Amino acid sequence: MRTTQPLRTPTVAIARILRGLGLGQGSDFRVAGTYRNGERIGTHVLALTEHADLTIAAYADEIEQRSKEGPFEFRVSVQYPNGSRPMADIANYGPRTREVPPAPVEVSADARQAAEAAAGPAPRRHLPEAGSPAGSFLEVFRERAWQKRQADELRWSAGQAELLSAAGSIQLLFNRDGVLRHYPRPGWAGRTVADGRIDPLVKGGFLVITEPYGPGSKRVALTADGRHALLLWRRWRPTPTPKNAKEERAPLHPLLGGEEASRRKRAAAEEQRKRDAERDVMYAALDELIAWEERDDRLWKVWATVQGITHRLGRRRPVGWMPTPEEIAEYNLDPAAVDELRAEAGCAVPKPELPRMSPLRPLDLPPLPAAPSDEQLGLFDMRTESSNCLQ
Repeated sequence: MRTTQPLRTPTVAIARILRGLGLGQGSDFRVAGTYRNGERIGTHVLALTEHADLTIAAYADEIEQRSKEGPFEFRVSVQYPNGSRPMADIANYGPRTREVPPAPVEVSADARQAAEAAAGPAPRRHLPEAGSPAGSFLEVFRERAWQKRQADELRWSAGQAELLSAAGSIQLLFNRDGVLRHYPRPGWAGRTVADGRIDPLVKGGFLVITEPYGPGSKRVALTADGRHALLLWRRWRPTPTPKNAKEERAPLHPLLGGEEASRRKRAAAEEQRKRDAERDVMYAALDELIAWEERDDRLWKVWATVQGITHRLGRRRPVGWMPTPEEIAEYNLDPAAVDELRAEAGCAVPKPELPRMSPLRPLDLPPLPAAPSDEQLGLFDMRTESSNCLQ
């Protein structure tokens, strides 16, 4: 059995009392010593949060009473310098101050409505007219802010940016052997590039593998989203995201507001519409199944009453069974249930089956088409000495 340690210092005594009220030492309050001319004259508590001030003010008498029961007595002072919020102070020295909380000011409904009417509606902010110098400046500012946000949301690594730059300059090709290579200059021997590095860029809508570019070869080209994203990257120069080899193969978000993001949104909305329709059909089938089971329970109880059966485990009511007039009179059967049995004897109602829900599959969209060839795009290619990141 764990016993409570005796109180040896005033710091431990007051901290134990406050922790018992649900306050956290270090987060809600702090206990410190008070010094004068280098000599300690007492111990005080510093409330760090509004919650601590309110709690100490509410339990001021209890704190003093509990401290008197121990070897160290503390005094709790409560003041209201800023209206209704209390300021609590606990110390084992100095005078004790207790102020009465101010009474809340009650404002009548008429006075409140008059004040709101006098204030009037908030002034409307008028935007500059379109075509004016101020309006043109605002449009340019909005466009620049949007482009910077698009560039920041790319979260490419330096190697991924180099791959898109190489694809824009027609430098990434699949040869006849099916290996992806980077050709920095015409006629140079290409450097091998791992296929896994371009998969996230292809699925993100930035790159696309085109039809045969030459005898037995394919070209990795930019899409419209990839070209726009590459121009944004070169213009705004966001800080590349450090990634290792495994992180470079992780999925990428498409260009914010681009064609890939728009068609993903449309496909997701269409998928959600289909699932909502399937859900409505499922709920309707569930209602039919519940109604059928409730009806079957009623009819089974009639049959069980006549047969003298007390439990249902493993016992089913024969299809087309009808009680005789003598049984109806003897067991005082429900006429409505007898009518349902008579209707079922002529045409049995099969048990409804629940439809199968289609599984939730990831969106499988065809790749975007390649952007039209632009010979000027290669003029702005980023050439760095650290081209080893393509390795």
